[in-house]
Amino acid sequence: MPTFVHALSADRFDTYLKWAGADQTLAERLYTYNVQLSAALYGPLHMLEVVLRNMADAQLAAQHGAAWIDDPAILVTNYQTGAIAKARQTLQKDGKAATRPQIVAELNFGFWASLFGPKSHHLWQSLRPIFQAKGVQRGVIARDLRDLRILRNRVAHYEPIIALPLAQRYASITTLTGWLSPSAATWIAKYSTWPTLYPAVPILVPDPASGDLLVAPAALPFLPA
Repeated sequence: MPTFVHALSADRFDTYLKWAGADQTLAERLYTYNVQLSAALYGPLHMLEVVLRNMADAQLAAQHGAAWIDDPAILVTNYQTGAIAKARQTLQKDGKAATRPQIVAELNFGFWASLFGPKSHHLWQSLRPIFQAKGVQRGVIARDLRDLRILRNRVAHYEPIIALPLAQRYASITTLTGWLSPSAATWIAKYSTWPTLYPAVPILVPDPASGDLLVAPAALPFLPA
């Protein structure tokens, strides 16, 4: 009968085992907690991504026309044009109409984040109005979306997230969503399970002697038994 470690693979479990100081029981608790936190982030990340893509699409269509997704003056990077082409191919392969709404829904978070990157700074004047806040800077938006894309991908691929600055990342999710849509932010506040799971203290801290990350004593009471 395969053990829990064999079911996961030793390579996957080894990261947690190191953080747990070779304590297998603690490592299993850490792994479970990582899964629980990832699940709690799914809803807020989902809301941010959907709102971002819908608001950006509507704004670019209003400013530059419904065919903005095929305008070389709008999408200037190979990554962006490649993402559009890949979305079309996927939809056609699945027998779906490659309409703009279908393409918008097919495009990933990385594409939408790229619209705020330095190579797309020409779009900032068009996209700035979707954020309902004063003093918003493109560079800050780009940085936060880059960090959240990494977090989203780690959640989606079942990778460890507990070494990340999760309090900061969650604050970015709620802040950006609130700037885009107060009603969407209200939905997160109402239904998110994150505040009941995350202790707002680091889960992992550097060991004073070795510098290696280990489970923080303050986080232990929050780990599943």
